[in-house]
Amino acid sequence: MKRTLLGGLGLGLLSSLALAPLGAGCTASSGDSLHLPGDIDDADDVGGKGDAWDYGNDPRRLSQHLDYHLDAIPRSGKLDKPVWAARTTPRTDDDPLWADTYWPTVEGSTNARWQGHAIKSPLEKYDTAFNGAAGCEQPAQRCGDTAKADWDQYMACAGPAAKWHTANFQGSRRMYDGVDNDGDGQVDECGDHDGIAGWWGLCHSWSPAAILEPEPKHAVVYNGETFEVGDIKALIITLYDKTDAVMLGGRCNTNDFTRDANGDYSNIPAECQDVNPGALHVILGNFLGINDQALVEDRTADDEVWNQPVQGYDVLKQDLVDGKRANACIGDSGETYTRNAAAKDLYEVKMRVHYLFEGYASTEPVGMQGHLGTDDYHYILEVSSDGKIVGGTYCTDSIGHHPDFLWAPTGVSSSSYGRNPSVALDKVRTLINLSREDDHGGGGTTEGRSYEATGTAAIPDNDPAGATLALDVPDSFTFTGVSATVDITHTWRGDLVVELLKDGATVKVLSDKAGGSADDLEETFTLSAADVGTSAAAGTWALKVTDTAAQDTGTINSFKLTFTE
Repeated sequence: MKRTLLGGLGLGLLSSLALAPLGAGCTASSGDSLHLPGDIDDADDVGGKGDAWDYGNDPRRLSQHLDYHLDAIPRSGKLDKPVWAARTTPRTDDDPLWADTYWPTVEGSTNARWQGHAIKSPLEKYDTAFNGAAGCEQPAQRCGDTAKADWDQYMACAGPAAKWHTANFQGSRRMYDGVDNDGDGQVDECGDHDGIAGWWGLCHSWSPAAILEPEPKHAVVYNGETFEVGDIKALIITLYDKTDAVMLGGRCNTNDFTRDANGDYSNIPAECQDVNPGALHVILGNFLGINDQALVEDRTADDEVWNQPVQGYDVLKQDLVDGKRANACIGDSGETYTRNAAAKDLYEVKMRVHYLFEGYASTEPVGMQGHLGTDDYHYILEVSSDGKIVGGTYCTDSIGHHPDFLWAPTGVSSSSYGRNPSVALDKVRTLINLSREDDHGGGGTTEGRSYEATGTAAIPDNDPAGATLALDVPDSFTFTGVSATVDITHTWRGDLVVELLKDGATVKVLSDKAGGSADDLEETFTLSAADVGTSAAAGTWALKVTDTAAQDTGTINSFKLTFTE
């Protein structure tokens, strides 16, 4: 569903927090939240933005060692080589972050058979290799009339890691429990998965894992199981379902950012006005501009939570302004700025934040390639007589478009409560280390014959006819696997349904309205012959892209198939 958008540090006051399920697929319900030590996550204590920093927006929540002087904060900064959580090997990667899927709940999260129904999920492989459980076949779908019986049977024979995820993860059992959970008169329906939203998943786990753990480089065969790069990523992401971190700002629980009869945004609750832009400026400048320390942002101001690793920032504008100009920017009137009595000078700032967005599970490492997006924020910065930033206020074009909260991850939580208990950190890190060794003895994906479409195709807006880009495979041979590489430009990829066709019929849905508000789709989808229902390569293959909502358009730039024989 499309939303309308307007317009070497210490750990500070807090020692840690355990991240409950959040969202880009990260929140299992609007009531879930980040849990802080003691009772300080109570709404009455944390509060919202306020006109100056309140408790929930005080930068000292993230660090006691910050420089608040405006002239000391760099106008740009980026994550370069932050320290890995394990600290067992020096960081050597050119890319400090790595993309991956957020492992949607509706697809089974990290128990999804992402390489095709005939190949075990990451958790099933883990059960076989480490838990001594052979497991069993998964049902064909997670909803429908027979779903409860099918999944009850599966849970009776699945290994412990796969069983736990099937029964417990983010309420996913509602899809196959034989109960009308969303009160719409239907049971285990496939249309809305009985109330399980498509954006729920593990981005709150992927984000810290992508920052604090090295990216696997190749497949590993361990105890007879082949763990692909995507499998190993899934396992470390599973463990980061609970993360030690510190947090700035609070969770917004509304998507109503409309003006009242007087043209004001007074209806917006305080919890949806943070992160205070002054605190944002201080934290990004110190963490990324000075100290090369990682951050995660909930990049949407409304009730959905989309956790993304922050890669960098650039200050595009930083102009000293008078009270009249500042008021015009924030929607106030008059000559005098009254939002913060401690402010002596006011600066109109435009900042561009660079963030990493989700991708898809893959047999190859991807780093940050093709997965960086940007957001621009407009605000008034409040500066004291001694040149220190003391607060800020968003301008009207950023009131509904700004980060909701920031957090700095430090590692997998020391508490395993609420996390899959049958997956062990040391065993997963063994797989990561093996996957980064040069001599891995095979097990990866071998590239075979490739065919590429010519030309491009414009994607019509909100049109079920969609756009199609085709290629011919004239050679007759059989294949065991095929990789579909797509390059699609679009301004809201969460609108898109992407299908692989052969001889005019859909053989695989590659992406079903996934990716939320992120731009573009540049991915390689790895499929087995079983996934596409044929092992015969010859024929006309096509990529069909359908835009399912109004306002955004795009183009299929390229489409390539690579077959493994």
